Amino acid sequence: MNGYKQLISYKLSLIAFDLTWEFVPQYYYRIEDGRQRDQMKQAIRSTKQNIVEGSSERSLSSKLKLYDVARSSLNEVLEDYEDILRLEKLGGWPRNDWRLAKLRQIIEGYPSFPSGSVPSTPPFPSVFLVLGTMGIRRNRGTRRTREEIEIITNYLIDILTRCGYLLDKQINAVEEKHRTEGGYRENLLKNRLDYKYRGK
Repeated sequence: MNGYKQLISYKLSLIAFDLTWEFVPQYYYRIEDGRQRDQMKQAIRSTKQNIVEGSSERSLSSKLKLYDVARSSLNEVLEDYEDILRLEKLGGWPRNDWRLAKLRQIIEGYPSFPSGSVPSTPPFPSVFLVLGTMGIRRNRGTRRTREEIEIITNYLIDILTRCGYLLDKQINAVEEKHRTEGGYRENLLKNRLDYKYRGK
């Protein structure tokens, strides 16, 4: 029960969810941006929720389908964040950028990528914490500067990229298990037939 909470992909999707829920309304603040704002929030929610649902599925085919939906939703919101950098003409940070390493360490509880260790319990992820980690102190609820948008967006792109990498590994593992062990219904039928004809 709640085994999904030990998945690093889930933990990263949860951080991305919390930050997106807070940051997106601050960036897309105009009324006419409401549709874009809602789509991004729903896409990151779909990512997280399908990881949760997929991890608890006994059927390997259902598990694969849910993980695929999570991956597709993740790609959608990742593209949105890459669009923000492009449209704002902001720089993208390389994976080994010291700023990303610092944010991973403070917010996630571990410094490297990919990591085999389970992150420790981090502080509640918030835009305020992300900016504070980078030495920016401002009041909550104010419009973001270009520097702040660059920091938050690059960190979210990094989180989503790593989450996608881990989701791909989960999908590959489930596909391999399905190939070698068969599906849930297939095994139920086999067990039923074994029971029915046992001793005959």
